[in-house]
Amino acid sequence: MPRTPPFETVRALQQALAVEGVLSVVGGSGLLVSLGLTDEAHDWDLVLPPGTVEAVERVLAAKGLGAQRAPGGHPRFATEALFTVDAGDHSIDVLVGFAIRTDDGVVTVPARAGASWRGLVMARADDWAVAYRAMGRDARAQLLEGAT
Repeated sequence: MPRTPPFETVRALQQALAVEGVLSVVGGSGLLVSLGLTDEAHDWDLVLPPGTVEAVERVLAAKGLGAQRAPGGHPRFATEALFTVDAGDHSIDVLVGFAIRTDDGVVTVPARAGASWRGLVMARADDWAVAYRAMGRDARAQLLEGAT
C-alpha cells in the first residue's frame, strides 16, 4: 500500500484554485506514487501556470492556510513563485511557473493535466520526466519515461 500525506488539504486547495479558474497539477513524488512507480511521498508538489501568483495568494488567504513565500530565488530554480503550505504533518509546495536552471538554459515545466487520481488532477508523466532530467534526478526520470 503506498504511503502519502493526507489528501484533504491538497485536494481542497486544488479545487479552490479551479474555482478561481486556475489549473493546478500534482507532480513530484505524488505523481510517481499515483503511477505505481514508487510507494512513498512525503509531501505534495502543486504546479500552476505562470502569472497566477495573485490567485494563489487569494485562495491561500481564503482557505486560512499558513503559507510562506520563498524570498528571492533559488540558484537552481527559475520558478516565478514558491509557496510552502504548512498542512500540519506535511507540506505542500505550490510552484507557480515551475522552471529549472540547467547548464543549457532554463527548462520550463508546464502545468498540464494528466490523469485523475483519488480526486486530484495529476501532472503528465512526460512533463515530469523532463523536470527530473533537468534536476539531475535521472533514476526518477527513467521511471517516468517508462510510464509514457
